[in-house]
Amino acid sequence: MKSFLFFVSLWISSVAMSARHHAATSDRPSVHGMVIMGQTKIYLSHLPMFHSPHDYQVLLEVELDPSALASYKKGTQGLSNELFTIAPEVFVLPEMIENSKTFSAQIYKGHFERGGQVLVENAIVQIKKVLHFKKFDAQEVKPAAASYVLIGNETEQFLVHTITTKPDFDQILNVKAIPEVAAELKSSGFINIVFANHSNAKELPSKGVINGESGSGLTLGIEVLGSPYLEYGDLAM
Repeated sequence: MKSFLFFVSLWISSVAMSARHHAATSDRPSVHGMVIMGQTKIYLSHLPMFHSPHDYQVLLEVELDPSALASYKKGTQGLSNELFTIAPEVFVLPEMIENSKTFSAQIYKGHFERGGQVLVENAIVQIKKVLHFKKFDAQEVKPAAASYVLIGNETEQFLVHTITTKPDFDQILNVKAIPEVAAELKSSGFINIVFANHSNAKELPSKGVINGESGSGLTLGIEVLGSPYLEYGDLAM
């Protein structure tokens, strides 16, 4: 009997693993454009939509090859509130995230699909850390209060709106957090923040000081320096 139960358990485990693998590989290969930001460290934010294969919110810390990094830093220096994007080679997004492979990409000043200008022709990108990865679920309940993910390090921080269900919006804010928060980012790389005084149906202001609360109950004072990216249209339906 024990032997029978063992094999049943093994079969169930095998089926579950197969299902997870199928879910991870059922998306078709595609170009997954991303916002690129940062100087001391480099971050990517996937440009999502509510349909396959783009129905994921993904935040990454990455490394660029030395030549691409030098060109990127030179082209973006002093332009922290301007939009820069990448157009990577074709791949299946969840497979790339799971295996943390390197990939090649063009880096653009502006939106790569909306008249952006090529800044770096062939950058080699290595995923260093996955900060946030979520496949959208139409049944998810959208929070009433503004919910964001703070990513960054001791010298640079960015707020990214947490996307849930349609209609929604994507927003990236260039911010300056209090020293205690910057120190916490050094170890974790990200902090989930709720802004109780702001509705989750509308973007946060692109200037000024806003107060939020982390999941651990820490009250955070964050100075917003600018908003390099705001998108409603791609997430309207």
